[in-house]
Amino acid sequence: MRAWGRNSYLRRSGSSGMESGQESPSSDSPPETRPVFPRSARRGPEHELRDRAKAAKLRHRAARARVKANHMEDRARHLKEKAAHMERRADDLDGVARADSPTLRQ
Repeated sequence: MRAWGRNSYLRRSGSSGMESGQESPSSDSPPETRPVFPRSARRGPEHELRDRAKAAKLRHRAARARVKANHMEDRARHLKEKAAHMERRADDLDGVARADSPTLRQ
């Protein structure tokens, strides 16, 4: 008996198993599980091209993601060097003589 709609758990009719002073719900039956059917080992030849195309598409997307990650690493390294250079210039203009900060150089 399930009431459909928003907050249906509030409008459920009947006992929930918790009303009679029980601390936990009764476990008379195991939880519902769907039957799992094993995948067939070989599918027909009409699916082979589709599977290979899907695999090629996934490999291409993985390669693009790798290229993007490498580019982002290079860009981050460049920006860290640029920030360190600007800090050194600012220190020179202020006349501050400080040792290289470990936070700027890695």
